[in-house]
Amino acid sequence: MNEKKKYILIVQVTRQLSIDILNTFVSQGCEIELITGVIESNYSPIDQRVKVKFLNRYNNTSTFKRMLTWSIFTFRSFFILLFSSSKKELIFITTPPFIVFIGLIFKKIKNQHYHLVIWDLYPDVLVNFGVLKESSWIIKLWKKLNTSCFNNASTIFTLGKHLAGAIENYSKKPTIIIPNWVNSEFILPLKKDENPFAIKHQLVGKLVIMYSGNMGLTHDIESIVYAAELLQEDTSIQFVLVGDGAKKEKISRFVEEKKLKNVLMLPYQSNDVLPYSLSSADIGVVTLSQGAETISVPSKTYYTLASGSVILALAAIDSELGLLIEQYKCGKVFEQPKTTELVDFIQFLKNNPATLQQYKENARKASFEFTPANAKKYYDYIYGK
Repeated sequence: MNEKKKYILIVQVTRQLSIDILNTFVSQGCEIELITGVIESNYSPIDQRVKVKFLNRYNNTSTFKRMLTWSIFTFRSFFILLFSSSKKELIFITTPPFIVFIGLIFKKIKNQHYHLVIWDLYPDVLVNFGVLKESSWIIKLWKKLNTSCFNNASTIFTLGKHLAGAIENYSKKPTIIIPNWVNSEFILPLKKDENPFAIKHQLVGKLVIMYSGNMGLTHDIESIVYAAELLQEDTSIQFVLVGDGAKKEKISRFVEEKKLKNVLMLPYQSNDVLPYSLSSADIGVVTLSQGAETISVPSKTYYTLASGSVILALAAIDSELGLLIEQYKCGKVFEQPKTTELVDFIQFLKNNPATLQQYKENARKASFEFTPANAKKYYDYIYGK
């Protein structure tokens, strides 16, 4: 009888996508351990057969705390793996970003196989957002390490064609593309008059434009509230901003100063409320910061699709997000948008309900192309190695 294959997956923040991958491995009869800082599930908990080792949490409240908590987690993970069996294959997801270098170390000293899941590509992120210059010695060293790390990996996974192309700058090893996913039974369309969230917040009978998620410094939340300001006299249109982040205070102050009654600001919603909050949106706003076109795909994209909401994307047209919207005809992309362009689009959908409905149906239909079945693909590729 063949011995079970054994794995260790390392990621500092374990969200639903990682949980789906872990659960798939145990359901297929593998032994898999998880090294993490926190587990955040929504539609499905982590299988009890997954052995979990908790280390420190990720703290993103400042650059210093982000780097500190990344470094501590990486350091502690190294020593745990140092005393683990070399027969256990390693799976690294890129949080923290330099955790992947541990795989290279153990490949050299223990001939241990490792697999990389590149959901965010560093140091490209840092260069694109102007945190560090391309000429920096840190970036040069990091890129050199990436080349060695990627070339020695057993498998490299990423989210889309753009990211795969960026990874090819470091390694010609084939990159396996597996898009992210959403459980379309957890998030699904719901009529507003049957939606407790919509009823509670008086959204029934209104065209709802929603931004739900992190209000970070690189996210274009301003364009949304500027559009709300121009539409404040139209009581049939309601903007809803759900979430938190570094930019929330600034946005809240703008809403108060302009006395925008058509903007509702709410904190993050609990898992039991999330399906109702998302499905109350007719139009879901997804932002992709300039510089992130080839290195990121916002996960909220798939939740917006599943809810049957039109995607209003603030992103580059040739980004992965832009290509998805074009392929499935489920919204519109605005590159460096003017406020009047957003307003025109919102008013167009309001005045053309048939087009609005078609976009919404296209979005929901597209969500069935991005299901939790994608988690099984990770198992199939890794187990086959």
